[in-house]
Amino acid sequence: MNLAVGRKSLAVAGVLAFAAGLVAKFPAAMAIAWFAPAAVQAWGVEGTVWHGRATSLSVGEFPVGRARWDASVLPFLALRPTWTLDVERSDGFVRGRVAMPVVGNSQQISGLEGMLELSSLPRTLVPEGSGGQLSVNFRRLDLRNGWPAAVAGRAAVAELLLPGLQFALGPIEFVFDEGDGPPAAAVHSLGGPLAVDGTLTLPEQGQWTLDALLGPGENPAPDLVEGLQFVGEPADGGQRRYTQSGTL
Repeated sequence: MNLAVGRKSLAVAGVLAFAAGLVAKFPAAMAIAWFAPAAVQAWGVEGTVWHGRATSLSVGEFPVGRARWDASVLPFLALRPTWTLDVERSDGFVRGRVAMPVVGNSQQISGLEGMLELSSLPRTLVPEGSGGQLSVNFRRLDLRNGWPAAVAGRAAVAELLLPGLQFALGPIEFVFDEGDGPPAAAVHSLGGPLAVDGTLTLPEQGQWTLDALLGPGENPAPDLVEGLQFVGEPADGGQRRYTQSGTL
C-alpha cells in the first residue's frame, strides 16, 4: 500500500472517529436549544441527543409531560433526525417515533400510541368544550405547521363530549384511512345509549367538520331520547343529522 495513501486514510479515519465521539456525547440540552423548534421547551434535561430524558417537556402552551428519547445515526445522516419518544403524563402516556426533517416546519410521527384526556390537548387540535378519555393508535400522523396533514390509524374516546351538546355521546371511534385529499375519519359509536354514524373531516389548516346521524342506542334514558329532538335536523328512521364545523 502506498505510504502517503495509508497516512491519509488514517488521518480521515481519525477525524471521523473524533467527530463521532463529539456527536455521541452532544449534550441533549444544547441540542434542544440549537435544533428544536422555538415552541419546544424542556426542563431537567439529562443525557445526549441520542439518549436522554427531560423531567418536563412542553410544546407552546401544551405540557407534553416527562419524556425519554433514543435516536439512531442513519436518519441524521439523511438530514431527517428521528427519535423514539416515550412520554409519561399525569393523565396517561404517549409513545412513538418522531421524524423532524431539517427543511420545512413539519413532523412525521409513526407507531403512535397513547392515552390521555381529550380536554388536555391544545385548542389548536380540539375545540373548546370537548372532553373524554382519548386513546390513539396511529400508523402515521404527519403534522404541517402543527396541523394534521395526513392520518392513518384509529382513535377512540370514552364518553365523548362535543361543544353544543348537553350530553355525552358515549364511546366513539374514529378510523382514519390513508388516501388522497384532506384527512377524514369514519365515526361510529361503540355501544352506549346514543348511536352515532358519520364522518369527521379536516378540510383546511385549523378547520374541522363533523357530519353525523344520531339516534337512540342501547337502553337510552328517556331524557336523552327527548333531548335528541332538539339536536340538528330530522333524518330518516327517526334519526337526527348533526353537523358542526369549527375553526381552531
